[in-house]
Amino acid sequence: KYRLFGMSLLLILGIILLSSCAKPPDKEMQAARDAVSAAMNAEANMYVPDLFTSAQDSLNPAETCVSEKKYGDAKRLALFAKSWADSAAAMAETKKEEMKASAENAIAEATTKLDAMKKMKVTPKMKKEMDKTVKTCEASLADAKKALEAGNYKQASDLANDVISRIAKAEEGMKKPAAGTKKK
Repeated sequence: KYRLFGMSLLLILGIILLSSCAKPPDKEMQAARDAVSAAMNAEANMYVPDLFTSAQDSLNPAETCVSEKKYGDAKRLALFAKSWADSAAAMAETKKEEMKASAENAIAEATTKLDAMKKMKVTPKMKKEMDKTVKTCEASLADAKKALEAGNYKQASDLANDVISRIAKAEEGMKKPAAGTKKK
């Protein structure tokens, strides 16, 4: 009995000594911080926000664990944070390219629709309203092109899609009065 008790006591003391001598996971923590920073620079927070948030959500408690000297937990969380951040950075680049292509397509479509709208034959009363819409759409389309050139692909896409919606709404409005005049 005493021998088993003594062995257990030695084992417990050994575990306590080893855990108190454990070193903070400095390399893992720095690698995780660097990966989260790289993901932020890749705009992962904009293009893959859920994945980026997962990286941050692992890094923050890892920092807390280090301050509480829970180094095993800190290391595990830091490794998760690095993994999430690396994935977020890689996926952000892919999403960014997809958004760029989407913005370019939306700008091309908006340009085509705007050119077609300018060529539409309308009544003098509708011409004034159409000219106002054309002017507004041209300004928004110019802003979309500037955003695209600046690398703000989401903004460029949103602006171009807004132009497409405005043109569709204006065209619909032009058709309704024309249909109403035929019934008279």
